[in-house]
Amino acid sequence: MADSLGSALGSLFHFFWGSRKEVAIENIKKSDIGQNFSKVEIEALVKRVFQNTGRTLIEVSRLRQLGQSGAEKIVELGSLQHLIKAKEEGNGCIVLTAHFGNWELLGGMATTLGFKIHFLVASQHNLLVNDFLIKQRKEMGVGIIPLERSARIVFKVLKANEIVAIVADQHAPSGIKLNFLGREAFVARGPALFSIRRKAPVCPFLIRRERFDRHVVIAGPMIYPPDSGNEEADIRYITEKYTSFFEDGIRRWPDQWLWTHRRWKTEEN
Repeated sequence: MADSLGSALGSLFHFFWGSRKEVAIENIKKSDIGQNFSKVEIEALVKRVFQNTGRTLIEVSRLRQLGQSGAEKIVELGSLQHLIKAKEEGNGCIVLTAHFGNWELLGGMATTLGFKIHFLVASQHNLLVNDFLIKQRKEMGVGIIPLERSARIVFKVLKANEIVAIVADQHAPSGIKLNFLGREAFVARGPALFSIRRKAPVCPFLIRRERFDRHVVIAGPMIYPPDSGNEEADIRYITEKYTSFFEDGIRRWPDQWLWTHRRWKTEEN
């Protein structure tokens, strides 16, 4: 019932939030994924994107009621060996994910297994939404690192051999320019820089919604700093690696990604 409510809520967002719907349609059309779909298929895909968002909101609001044991029953963890290996190596770990499936569940699953994980987050413009998300994350046992005070705290967390989790798929004005889904986009430098400075591996993950009571965690390959002596080249190497992993997931399950974000902002457009 809750899942049906979430899907209906997403459908309402799709109907009333015309500006974001147009952003999503335009994003898909201009990506290399859009070449494979007709106009009707793109519009149907966008509706499913909104429904996924609605379902995610309802799921997040029910996390306290569900509890960690309940969350374990609906999430197929897949391979989390990367986190175990990183903990054994002792330099901490940087978990990267995208706005894909129900990304909020990822942190809760790590805490369930005994890992100490901290989300690096920016404040939401809407204070009610911001307070709600912070509350839900803390109830899952997730630590919070405010973006505006991030560097010092991130290094402290990694030094303590704990996990920093970052949703790293949005526009980053001061980032590096890469090809993302067939178009140039700015990608944040921070995750790679943290990795290089602390010699901590980057572990990319996605969490895919399979059905209303089943989410599947997908692990990408661990990425270690190349230590080439050229920091800028190493930043690009790490960033390209995890961005490619995100691309693969989005191409395979395009309705799971949040296309409503203005992702492709470059100097040219």
